[in-house]
Amino acid sequence: MTNEWLFHICRNGLRLPLGIYLRKIHFENVQNFTKDVPVLIACNHPNSFLDGVIFEHISGRRVYTLARGDAFMKPVANYMLRSMRIMPIFRATDADTKIARKGNAETMDELYERFSLKHCILIFTEGIAYPEKALRRLKKGTGNIALEMLKRSDYTMDLHVVPTALNYTDFGKQMQTVHVSYGEPIRLLDYVDLLKEDEKAFMDMVTEKVQVKFESDVVITKGDYTEEKEFVHDLMVNENYRPLVHKSMRPWKLSIAKANAMDEGLATKVKTYQAGLKKHKVLDANIGRRSFDFLSTLLAIFTFGISFPVYLVWSLLIVGVKALVEAKFKGIVFRDSVKIGFGMIAGMFLTICVFVTLSFWFSGSLLFLTGVLSIYGAICWFRVKESLPYLRNELRWYSLADDIRQDLADQRASIVADIS
Repeated sequence: MTNEWLFHICRNGLRLPLGIYLRKIHFENVQNFTKDVPVLIACNHPNSFLDGVIFEHISGRRVYTLARGDAFMKPVANYMLRSMRIMPIFRATDADTKIARKGNAETMDELYERFSLKHCILIFTEGIAYPEKALRRLKKGTGNIALEMLKRSDYTMDLHVVPTALNYTDFGKQMQTVHVSYGEPIRLLDYVDLLKEDEKAFMDMVTEKVQVKFESDVVITKGDYTEEKEFVHDLMVNENYRPLVHKSMRPWKLSIAKANAMDEGLATKVKTYQAGLKKHKVLDANIGRRSFDFLSTLLAIFTFGISFPVYLVWSLLIVGVKALVEAKFKGIVFRDSVKIGFGMIAGMFLTICVFVTLSFWFSGSLLFLTGVLSIYGAICWFRVKESLPYLRNELRWYSLADDIRQDLADQRASIVADIS
C-alpha cells in the first residue's frame, strides 16, 4: 500500500483554511456510520474536492475516497493522490475501454483489501460534481462495488452501504454551513439471496435505497420556487445554529423533504415573510432568535493587537486567490477545490511568517501561545465579520413595535410548522 504521508500534511494544513470556509458542520445520525465493520459511504457530490475533505478530515473516521480515474494517469499524480487516501475509479469517459477495465480491476483488488481491514470507502454516487442544489441521476458504481465485494468474499463480508446526504448553504463563499446526514445502513448480507438469484436486481436495490435517502435529505432548490427554497434552507440553518460549536452532532431540525416539496401555498407564505423582512430591514436570524457568537467576538477583541493584522493580511490573500482562480479557471466545478488548495498553502505560509515575526519578541512557550492566539484570533475576526449583519439588524429588530414583531414571528412560525 502507498505511504500516506501527504494525507497527514494536508489534514493539518487544511485546519486553517477550513476554519474560514466552513463555519458550522452538522453530522446527523452518526450512529448509522457503523463502526467495527467495513463501510461504503454512498454520497451525493455537490462541491468537488471539498466533499471528500468533509469526511476525511472532519468525520473522525479513516476514510478513503474514490475519484475520477483519468486524474491518476500520470505516475507522479497517481502517487500523490494515493498518498492522500484517494483511489481511482474509471468512468466510461475517463479512458479507453481497455485501460478503464484494467484500472477498475486493480481498484477492486485494493477495495477488497481495504474492506477486509474494516476501512471506510467514500464513493460519490452521482459520478460527477457540480456546485448546485440539485440531484443528478445515480451511477451504477455503488451497486457494482457492493456486488463485487460480496462475491469475492464468498458472501461472507459484512459490508454496510451507508447512504449519505451532503448539503452546503452556498458555493464559492466563506463561512458556509455544511449538513451531513447518514442514512440507515444497508447491510448487504441481508440481501445475499437476492444477489444469488438476480445480480441486476441486487444492484438496482442498492441504488434505489441510496436514491430514496437523497430525495429525502439532499436540499434541492433547482426547479420551481428556487428563490423561496433557498430562503427556507437559510431558515433551517438558522434554526439549527449553535454559537459555541464548530461541529455539531445534534439532530437536524425541520424536514428537508418537505422544503423540497414546496407548493404554491408554502411559497406564498415565504414570499410574504420575505417582503416583511425587507420592509423592516431585519433578518430571519433575528426573528428566529439565532444567538450571536459572543465568544469569537471576545477572543477577537482580546487578541486584537496580534490577530487583527493577521486577519487583514489573510483577507488580502483570499481576495487575491479568488481573483486568480476566477480569472484562470472558467469552469466553476473546480473553483472551490483550487481555492481550498491555495488557501491551504497560504494558511501554512502565513502561519510560518507569523511565528517567525513573533520570534523577534517572544520565545519558548510564550512564542507558541502568542502564535496560536494570533492565528485563531484572525479566524475569529472572520466569524465576527460574518456575524455583523445579524448584530446590526438585531438592534433594529428590538426597535420595532410589538405588533410588527409578533406578526413577523407568527409568519415564521407558520412556515416552520409546514416543514416540521
